[in-house]
Amino acid sequence: MTPTLRADECYLQFSQILRQIEDVVSQGQGFDPAVSDRRFRIAMSDIATFAFLPPLMEILHRRAPDVEVEVVQPLIDDIPDYLATGKIDAAIGNLPTVRRVTASSLLMREHYVCLMSEAHSAIGKTLSEEEFLTARHANVSSEFTGHKHLEQALQKAGAKRKISVQVKQFTVLPYLIRYTDYLAVIPSQVSKVFVTHGGLKELPLPIDVPEFEVRVHWDEQQGRNAPQRWFCDVIREALGS
Repeated sequence: MTPTLRADECYLQFSQILRQIEDVVSQGQGFDPAVSDRRFRIAMSDIATFAFLPPLMEILHRRAPDVEVEVVQPLIDDIPDYLATGKIDAAIGNLPTVRRVTASSLLMREHYVCLMSEAHSAIGKTLSEEEFLTARHANVSSEFTGHKHLEQALQKAGAKRKISVQVKQFTVLPYLIRYTDYLAVIPSQVSKVFVTHGGLKELPLPIDVPEFEVRVHWDEQQGRNAPQRWFCDVIREALGS
């Protein structure tokens, strides 16, 4: 048996109402993460999930073993409404448009690096601007990512890349570039993880691209309930630099 579209809609609405009731009750009774089985929903891109979910779950596993976490990827423009209506508890990423209309806390300042095969046929231990611009690139184009700000910065610098392959997920990049001469521009935190898997190397970008902020976002009204406050505190502890 499979639910109808209307059943899915009802489930979403009912689950939100039940969670709001749970939040009201928890405010009167207090929130104990050690015994809670609450499900927290967090908005992150696949690259943020790859880098940030493991350290977050490590803390949750120790302190709140029955708590559940669901990662969702709404459109960036929908995040403020998702936070305000309780569809999600928090959002993590480089989301400057979301920051204007939500409460947020800085987790870290990040920068981009260039990732490539360790056996790249033309690039050794350094990367020049000419090599960067003449090389073929693997690029990520996703509706839920702040990665588009990289493209804006490169365009502002007059740097036009040659894109050979366009994908929707960052996590496929190591498999695309390990045995080719493609370059990929990604955040340094993720690059460090990819490099540990072997066969890859990272080099500084030869073009000046500004740092960016990774923040945790929440709705100020929704964030007054004890479970959500606790969850955002754990995020800051796990990911804050």
